[in-house]
Amino acid sequence: MDKVLIVCDNPEFLGILKEGLQKYEGQFEVLTASGGDEAIELLNRERVSVLVTDLVMPIVDGPELLTHMTYKHPATPCIIMTDHGSPEIKKRADREDSFRYFKKPFDCNDLAREIIEGLDCLDEGKFFRQGHR
Repeated sequence: MDKVLIVCDNPEFLGILKEGLQKYEGQFEVLTASGGDEAIELLNRERVSVLVTDLVMPIVDGPELLTHMTYKHPATPCIIMTDHGSPEIKKRADREDSFRYFKKPFDCNDLAREIIEGLDCLDEGKFFRQGHR
């Protein structure tokens, strides 16, 4: 089964996302990490099909995690979720074939659709082309 890693340092928001995505458990399994450092450790042990990450986190932040993904897991679709959007991040998401930019607040069903689209692209060997919500 495909695994989706959600990375966010806010435990309440992480819990809301995990609960909101439970109805999709037949399509993908949700793994969570409370920061980029924990995510990188998990990525060294698990095969992850889609990454969903917040940007602002302590120790290893979202941009550092995305750089890690670009070099170590370049085909993995990544969804950036943030309420701290910046022109630089939006520009990077526009340049990268595997990144999507998702602005908070959002509905878990919208996130699930993006995840499923990422999984479909991965299965078809296509890039996860631009889309900003």
